[in-house]
Amino acid sequence: MRKGVGCRWEGSLSDLQTHLLSSTAHGGDTANTAPLHNTTSPSSSVHGIKTSTSDTSDTGMRDDSLPSMLQARKKNHLSLASSLKEEANGQFEINRYKEANSLYTKAISVLSPYYGDGSAKELDEGSSNAIALLTTLYSNRAATYLQMQQYNLCLDDCNYALQKLDANVKVYVRAIRAYVQLGQLKRATDFAKQALQKERGNKILLKEECQLELMTEWEDLGKSQLKSQQYAHAKTHYSNLLKKSPSAVPFLLGVAKSDLGLGLTDSALRLTKRILLQHAQNPQGCSVRGQALFLMGEYTTGIQLLQEALRLDPDDEDIKRSYKIAKKVKECAETAQKKMFSRHFTEVIDFVTSAIENYQPILPPRSTLYANLFTLRAQAYIRLKRYRESLKECAVVLYAQEDHIPAWLIRIQAYHGLEDHETAMSEVKDVLSKFPEQPELRKAFEKADFILRGQRRTDYYKLLDCSRIASEMEIKKAYKRKALDLHPDRIAPGSSQKQKEEAQRNFQLLGEGLEILCNDFMRKLYDE
Repeated sequence: MRKGVGCRWEGSLSDLQTHLLSSTAHGGDTANTAPLHNTTSPSSSVHGIKTSTSDTSDTGMRDDSLPSMLQARKKNHLSLASSLKEEANGQFEINRYKEANSLYTKAISVLSPYYGDGSAKELDEGSSNAIALLTTLYSNRAATYLQMQQYNLCLDDCNYALQKLDANVKVYVRAIRAYVQLGQLKRATDFAKQALQKERGNKILLKEECQLELMTEWEDLGKSQLKSQQYAHAKTHYSNLLKKSPSAVPFLLGVAKSDLGLGLTDSALRLTKRILLQHAQNPQGCSVRGQALFLMGEYTTGIQLLQEALRLDPDDEDIKRSYKIAKKVKECAETAQKKMFSRHFTEVIDFVTSAIENYQPILPPRSTLYANLFTLRAQAYIRLKRYRESLKECAVVLYAQEDHIPAWLIRIQAYHGLEDHETAMSEVKDVLSKFPEQPELRKAFEKADFILRGQRRTDYYKLLDCSRIASEMEIKKAYKRKALDLHPDRIAPGSSQKQKEEAQRNFQLLGEGLEILCNDFMRKLYDE
């Protein structure tokens, strides 16, 4: 061996493993490195380390020297793994979880060839330290996965440590927290009970168990309230669960279903997007998203998503029922629109009623579909001059959705139909103050104002008892007839002074009407 010649390699500790295990790093001193790196094996090699104890005649090594060399390698690898662990711990403390994870992985790869399956536990006393270190490495790497929200990988490490190595409390705690973040409360509870059987009275485990009991209670209440259609209460409980586990799919679904029942389709779409980004093939996520789109009036897209959900889980009864309901409601709603276009207003009412009744368990009042269907039926009532029924339909919509402008316009139109123009004007003024940017409301205001101004002036067409499209000749004939009836000289003898003044006033108005309506320019101004 040459004296005074050392390794001149420089680098970070994280790269030390690669250097130590390289077969060419110390090629300048073959005699010194051959026993460590050039041992041949008929079976396998892990990370450049020969684990076989077969004869190596090419190097001249005797068989009785192999066990001591293997022990030396184990000791070196244990020291390297410990150093990597310390560096990884430093990275973890400054929240560099990805770097820490990489270092823990390198440390595990150093020890795994010797202790990875836990079989070395019974060989010697030194092996127990290596097993404990390997358990810590898996536990710490699980902690990095937990911080990086890679919960399934965290569980893989925890389960491996529990099954193959010496489990400790931290492994159980990290597994419990990973299951909680995945929304799998039952599995988390089972782990907590299993851990407490081994570590009775452990404060950390008792705290986790207490938290799990509360979350399980919230989940049970949420499920029960969804079934009984208490959507607001269900949303409260599932929202509390989401605060604890922000990305848990079961809890995201619970809030999305609650919002769907409340008619909050925009919120349901945002939540289901988060679900499908995590699990694109989630049938419940597809189903809830499809129903939300359907309630927004996007019938085709909604039904397509429901079909996809049914393809992913053909045995789910809730998805089957939602799909059938959507098809029936779509057929009724589209038929009602066609009947409105063809002016079959009575049939419009029938088909809209059928669409509303077919949607089970109940059509959410705050949904777009709810407002559209009730408004369509109100419009049909207007065309049939059933103004009272139309007002009721509009009131139902506006109670749930005060900002639904089409319902306000039909409501105002119904008041005009009832000749209650003052109420129509009052309504349009009120809603216009709330939504001043709506051009349809501005037009409704102008129309109501025109009708009211028209009421304050004399209706010469009505006074002359002729139509608004009457010719000049027809107007003159009408004047002659009415003049005979309204002439002051024809008032009955003994009439009061007030009656005489009224007759005189009507006769004067009759003359004004003849003058205005027989003049093309004045008549046009009057009509406008």
